[in-house]
Amino acid sequence: MELGNPVRSILLRYINNQKKQDNNYFIAQIVLDNFDEIPQLTIYQLSEKCFVSTAAISRFIRLLGFATYTEFKSACEAEIGITHDYDKKYTATDPAPESSFIAEFTENLHRNLTYCQEHLSESELKEVAERIHTASDVVVFGLEFASFMSQHFQSRMAMMDKRVHNGFTVDDQLAAIDKIQPNSLALIFSMEGGFFYFNEKVIAALKKKDVHIIVFTFKSSPMIERSADQVILCGERNENTEGRLSVLYIMELLLFYYMRTIYLA
Repeated sequence: MELGNPVRSILLRYINNQKKQDNNYFIAQIVLDNFDEIPQLTIYQLSEKCFVSTAAISRFIRLLGFATYTEFKSACEAEIGITHDYDKKYTATDPAPESSFIAEFTENLHRNLTYCQEHLSESELKEVAERIHTASDVVVFGLEFASFMSQHFQSRMAMMDKRVHNGFTVDDQLAAIDKIQPNSLALIFSMEGGFFYFNEKVIAALKKKDVHIIVFTFKSSPMIERSADQVILCGERNENTEGRLSVLYIMELLLFYYMRTIYLA
C-alpha cells in the first residue's frame, strides 16, 4: 500500500470519523497506545492485546488499506518520528535552549512571510483564483499537515459554492482523479517537495488526464519543474516547521482573493 501519510495519522483519522465504537474502533486505539511495539508483535500477540481474533486484526488491517499484517508492521516500523521535524541542535543530548528556538522560529517565519509579500503578486493570486473558478474540477492534495490543510481549503471553497476534491491516502487521491474531467486543475501543497517523491502514481494520473498542476512549495526541484505547470514559492526557511504557517498564509490569501474577485463579484 502507498500511504502518502503516516500510519498514526491514518489511525487517528479512522477513530475521528467513526460514528460507533465497534471492535475496529478499539483495535485502532490499542494499536495507537502500543504503536512503538507493533513492529515486534506477531498478529497473535496483537490479537491478544486487543481481545479479538487474528481474523479480526486481518480485517482491520485490510480496512486501513494494507494487504497483509506484515505490510502493516513494516509501515509502522518505517514511520519517521517527530524529532525529524526539528533542527538537530534542539533535539541533541545537550540541546540548545528553548529561548533560542523561539527566536529562530519567529525570525524564520517573519522572513518567509516577507519573502511572500515581496515575491508573490496580486495578479498571480487573482490568476490562480480565476483558474479555480473556471476549472471543471479542482483537486487539492498534500502530505500530512498539508493534507489537513486541503480539507480546510475544501470547506472554505464549499462556502463559496465551489466544489473541491481531495484525498488523504494515495488510494483516495487516485480515486478522486479518476472521477474528475480532463483539463481540470490540481493544487498541490508540498513544503519540501516530498509529495512528488512519495506519490509518483498520483502525479502520473494527473498528467495522464492533462490536469493543470500548480505547486505551492519552498524548494523547487527538477522533478517538480518537470511535473508542474506553475510553481509558487512560499518562503525560504523550514528548519523547524516554520514552513507550515507560511503555506497556510498563502492558502488564506488565495481564499481571500477568490472571495473578493470571484464570489462577491
